[in-house]
Amino acid sequence: MDKELPTDFEQFVETLTRLSSKNGLTLGRLSRQELAVMLLYISAALKPGERHSERDATAQLDQWKTQYAPMLRSDVVELRRTLIDGHYWMREPDGRGYELDSAISGHPLFIRLIEERLQLRIAEQLLTAARAREERKKAALQG
Repeated sequence: MDKELPTDFEQFVETLTRLSSKNGLTLGRLSRQELAVMLLYISAALKPGERHSERDATAQLDQWKTQYAPMLRSDVVELRRTLIDGHYWMREPDGRGYELDSAISGHPLFIRLIEERLQLRIAEQLLTAARAREERKKAALQG
């Protein structure tokens, strides 16, 4: 695998946590390692071993992005294409079927990401950050 992923899970989580605290991220502005971390994280929108139609894969990705990666400003079509071009997802030659690439589903970082339900931790961090922003806004308006 030629992706520039961190070698250990803690570094992966640290990078993902740092990225999740930002807002309006675009794929083109990420370093190679940040992009690899983000794409591995987003790959979890599809479950290993399941084949999806283009419509279903896009819908799954959109729902997953909304819930677990709202920090990304990229649209789902761009994300889907980037996942395919980067070999995180596979697309059948006729474009009708999509699935998680087996090299990704077997990658130790991906396995641990799924086992530890990392997306739920990131979602909680995002919610906490949003609440803090709202509190700051409220305090500024009252102050």
